[in-house]
Amino acid sequence: AGPSKDGACRTMRGINMNAKGLIAPIHRIIGIAREWNDKNPSKDGKQYIAIGDGGNELGMGKVLDHIRNNPMIPKGDEIGAVTTCDHLIAASVSNWGGYALSAACAIVKNHDSLLRSDDSKVRTDWVEKCVPIEKGEIDLLERCVKVGCRDGVSGKMECTVDGMPLETSLSCLRRIRRVAKE
Repeated sequence: AGPSKDGACRTMRGINMNAKGLIAPIHRIIGIAREWNDKNPSKDGKQYIAIGDGGNELGMGKVLDHIRNNPMIPKGDEIGAVTTCDHLIAASVSNWGGYALSAACAIVKNHDSLLRSDDSKVRTDWVEKCVPIEKGEIDLLERCVKVGCRDGVSGKMECTVDGMPLETSLSCLRRIRRVAKE
């Protein structure tokens, strides 16, 4: 999550994560990069890619007016993250946007590799290197729950993703991996 208009990072339900000690101030990294860009205008600026699904994520400030005026986001004015980004990936579930970005990286890397090789196995290799596997996602979620993390929608300490069964997310991951390999 990113800071909202009052500086607090909030859940979709409006819970102040800063006040509860639930979030690190990672938005500061963006501020540091932007300061560097300002001080070094002759160099290529650092680009910031953000992935969001509900409006409270870091970078969603790029579409803040849409978040505040979207009837599907009842607390949009309260939770809308104000930090902008250079490139925004809006997804139904942020994890899915992350899977898609990693698959796109694999496809681009595959293209670069094919320019230097005739190996048809290269794309599959890059997908395996870049895109998470089911077991990894399951293990990560179980570790998160074990240390007290909660589902961002349900608020419960359970192996779900945005209030949906884990299998829903794993199904999306399988589809993205399959398409990336084709």
